[in-house]
Amino acid sequence: MDYPILTSKEESLQSLPLPTVTLPTELDLKDYDIVYITTKVMNPLFPKKFLNIKEIGSIRMALSFEESGLSEGSYSWNFNENFPNEFDPATNEKNEENQKSFSFEFPLFYIPNNNSLLISIDENFLKLSPIFDNILAKKLASLLSDCKKTFVIGASDRIMNSKAITASVCDLNPPEFVSGFIGSLISNAAVRSVSNFSSIIVPSEGPTGFEKISLETMNVLVHALMNQWNSGIDTQKYYEECNKYWRFDGSAMSTQSGLYI
Repeated sequence: MDYPILTSKEESLQSLPLPTVTLPTELDLKDYDIVYITTKVMNPLFPKKFLNIKEIGSIRMALSFEESGLSEGSYSWNFNENFPNEFDPATNEKNEENQKSFSFEFPLFYIPNNNSLLISIDENFLKLSPIFDNILAKKLASLLSDCKKTFVIGASDRIMNSKAITASVCDLNPPEFVSGFIGSLISNAAVRSVSNFSSIIVPSEGPTGFEKISLETMNVLVHALMNQWNSGIDTQKYYEECNKYWRFDGSAMSTQSGLYI
């Protein structure tokens, strides 16, 4: 009996560069009573002026390639898929002006009302390769055990109703799932058995970074956050501010219709 000949694919074993994640050296997650982690589509839940939110630093990510590392076969992931608006080394080898590094920066915000930290990632599938999402999620998950409490807010187009996920409870039922940065963060937190986090995942429509959420779902999110602010806040005013910014940001869709016509 003849057995198939196994051939090696050496390029799949190469040591390839990964994005680096840099946080402010003075940042200590233990200093905050709660850390909110979400994506840009949820920013209307945190009206900056109303909550007196202040930017206190940023998360920086970078990925660089050696000059000789841009030829065919020297990378393991497809540039057309991961960086659709950039370049493909296989077709631009002679162009010395090719960009050889990528960098992204995401601000960190302090919310004085309840002594909390807000980390909001601009998850844009047209610019941000999934490898950045995964590395950042892995890095943040490794720090969650330092937090007193972590609340993750995300969206998924694979669910019909709001779902809760904690270290001990998961409301998702197959084939429901969460993808992207939030999905990776929750997955990494589960692998590390982080016990001090909870999350809410709401239904959405549209591609990653451009999700649309119904006004009804927005109300669910606002009420989920409303009880987390300290006494003295005008809850009705908070609701109105969130609603206003949600419409301005273009993140809301009618409860009577879907995203597509």
